[in-house]
Amino acid sequence: MDLHIDDLKLSYHTKNTLHELGFTMVSDLEGHDYISLIQKFPTQRHRVYSIIQELNNAGYLLPPDNAVSISDVPMSKRLFHILERNYFLYLSQLSLCSKEELAGLRNLGEQTMIELEEICQAYHIELRSVHSIKENLAQYHLPFTSRHYEALYKYNIASIDDFNKITTHDLHIICQQYYYDTMKAYYILKDNGVVFQAWEDQYLFELLSGKIAQKISRKYRIDTIAELRSCSEEYIESMPSAILPSVKAVLAKYQI
Repeated sequence: MDLHIDDLKLSYHTKNTLHELGFTMVSDLEGHDYISLIQKFPTQRHRVYSIIQELNNAGYLLPPDNAVSISDVPMSKRLFHILERNYFLYLSQLSLCSKEELAGLRNLGEQTMIELEEICQAYHIELRSVHSIKENLAQYHLPFTSRHYEALYKYNIASIDDFNKITTHDLHIICQQYYYDTMKAYYILKDNGVVFQAWEDQYLFELLSGKIAQKISRKYRIDTIAELRSCSEEYIESMPSAILPSVKAVLAKYQI
């Protein structure tokens, strides 16, 4: 008989994170391992690490197939502690990070980076750079910094066409959850033919003009249609006349 995640003896944090990942039943975990879970939160390894420990101890999550644990690889104590501190349990996880991100890990100096690259080469793990991503996207003048490119790497986005496989919510995460940067990137990408995947909600800049969406976000801290629908009628009516007709129109169109 299948069990609900909520019926397991797990911490509230682990249950909440599993629900956020879309897991409600124990059977939903079948076929998943640490690396596949990390890829659901590609920019936040730390959020998945703690639930892995609990699920492993409870016997509900198996290690990745043919995975090589960092504990089984000869390496300096310095490198081992750096990897462990940054939530790397298996060598195969290293390929999820760019060379630049790995080189920027705290206490990872030049010689330790050379050691890491030699280990990866010995175990046939390819380490790649974000440089080609920057080159491919340079012509579009997206509001991206080094952090954004690291997130693009994790989402396996290397060209303008690759944005077609993500949602605007993914774009928001890539943009470090800065609404204005997300909106600016969204309009640039849409102007260049990108069609985002659907998700359960929509940002207001997908439905309204950027100017109005930005005003609503700044003044009322309302970013999505779901958040707007949750507002009372009195609260909506208190909005300025310059934006009220647009707000009412979008509510009428997307009201459940």
